[in-house]
Amino acid sequence: MSRIDSGEKAITLHSMTVSMRTALSLMILLIFTSLGGMMNVNAAPPVDGVAVVIDADETWNVSEPMNGDVLVKSGSTLTIDAVMTVGVDNIITVEEGGVLFLTGSLIGEDINSALTLTNSSQLHLNFGDLAETGTLLFTFDQTISTSAMMNITVGDQTVDAAGQDTVSIEAPLDGTDIVVDFHIYHAFPIQITSLQALHTGSGEMPILAAHQMNHSNGSLTWSDASFSMSVFGDMRIDNGAIYGAEILCAGICEIESSDIIGSAPIHVENGSSLSVNASLIQGSRTDEDIIVHDLAEITYTNSQGTGGNTDAWIRLLSQRIIQTNSPNATVHQTGIGYGSSTRDDITDANGQIDIGGSEWRRIVEWVDQNGEYHSEDAELTLTLSSGWGDFAITTSAPKSPYAVINIPLPYIEVVSIDAEDTTAEVNKKIGAMVTVRNTGLSTATVNIWCYVADNLTDTTSLTTTLAPGEEKELPVSWWANTDGPQVLNCKTLIPNVLKSISDDITNTEGGNSQEVGWYFGDETEDQPLVIYGILAVLILAASAMFSLRASSKDTTFGDVAESIDLADESEEVQDTENDSEAEEDEEVED
Repeated sequence: MSRIDSGEKAITLHSMTVSMRTALSLMILLIFTSLGGMMNVNAAPPVDGVAVVIDADETWNVSEPMNGDVLVKSGSTLTIDAVMTVGVDNIITVEEGGVLFLTGSLIGEDINSALTLTNSSQLHLNFGDLAETGTLLFTFDQTISTSAMMNITVGDQTVDAAGQDTVSIEAPLDGTDIVVDFHIYHAFPIQITSLQALHTGSGEMPILAAHQMNHSNGSLTWSDASFSMSVFGDMRIDNGAIYGAEILCAGICEIESSDIIGSAPIHVENGSSLSVNASLIQGSRTDEDIIVHDLAEITYTNSQGTGGNTDAWIRLLSQRIIQTNSPNATVHQTGIGYGSSTRDDITDANGQIDIGGSEWRRIVEWVDQNGEYHSEDAELTLTLSSGWGDFAITTSAPKSPYAVINIPLPYIEVVSIDAEDTTAEVNKKIGAMVTVRNTGLSTATVNIWCYVADNLTDTTSLTTTLAPGEEKELPVSWWANTDGPQVLNCKTLIPNVLKSISDDITNTEGGNSQEVGWYFGDETEDQPLVIYGILAVLILAASAMFSLRASSKDTTFGDVAESIDLADESEEVQDTENDSEAEEDEEVED
């Protein structure tokens, strides 16, 4: 502070210092003047194709042409309160955090509209007092087929338009209301692109584009957008109008008491919102005025849409993925989408299925051309068939891009195995009690197999049915053909169709018994005594049998002496044969 005071005193004492202060002031003024000019650069719409960035609050209130891209930065607001013609292919972008406030009109430079006619379409015209009579010249988007029925009636005059691309018909042009009736039978849409009032008077000959025609039972369509608007921040349209734009709402958009002409469909991205109240939306390039994507929010009240075959709005899902807890499950679908279709599919290896294979199947809500609200009333039945039984669930089809639907499954546990003893003899059975329970959500009929060291062992078969929450004790007999300590392991037999989800339906490790020592019977002290007793019995039985046979021979075939004599006789014969052989040998030697 003391240094500043000293300086001020010096200025009062020296004129040169005063001059320097004056020069400094002029320089500061020039700088601010320059900055002010720079700040006002963006205070008007772009021209000559130059892009403009709005980084401060601005208002455009002068009706003039615009030609160039516009970017509204975050934290800034652009207010348009004028009628502005927007150049072809211009882009207006509102960043997240930016605001576009439209109370005027944005009109595309190149408007390309057409009015699609039906058999009951009418035009309601009044060109004012141009002349007593004149001619209405209708221009169509194509040459009408000669096979088509296409009659145009004004008053008591009817003209056949088949085979023509333009049609003229007389009509009063003196301020009288004109009603034009169309009677059409044709396989393809017929569209009017323009209508001109021709006369011999001195006044103008007005031309009406399709979007300027007052019609009933027709449908206004636009082939191309003239410019585009992408809103990631906020856009508020109040008593304004947009003609010929392509509109993307990816933030918060509000349309109040406004006209949106030739700028449909308005795309409302997932996570954003659109409010339409007391407004008119006419002229869509598709069959809907507004497309609400996925879970975006929409409020649509007291408004009028394009009509005809064009819905006011639809909710279109990007996909319809259903995640289940099982592959190879059948999915029966009824009432799906806009066409309420029915079909059957099977979940893939990951347990997924996409039930939204076509756009119609992904439309889950809509307001039709008459303003009536509709919602999909669809149902899904998921069934998993296996050797354990059929497990199924029926539920409403989710109206979201992704949803999880789990099939109620059983969960079978082998809780415990209680053997009746800790020792057992090889090749003899031992009893055990196997406890099993179902802690899952579905009833299952299961087979239980038992193992020793991962090898299937000899047991009685175990088959049971368990309801959810039920527990049972199953008796089993166990045989072993080898000795040593062994543990019985029992677990459920899993069908092939369930193996990929085995951990979800059973404790795959099963349950174990206590250790049982198996032994061979000859290793016990009592076994030799038993063997000796059996041998004694066998000896006694053999002795008795020989005695019985001997007694039978004495009675039937004579005494023993006769048997000995027979033996002696046999020896004599043998001696005689030997003597004869010896004599023969001697003769040979001689």
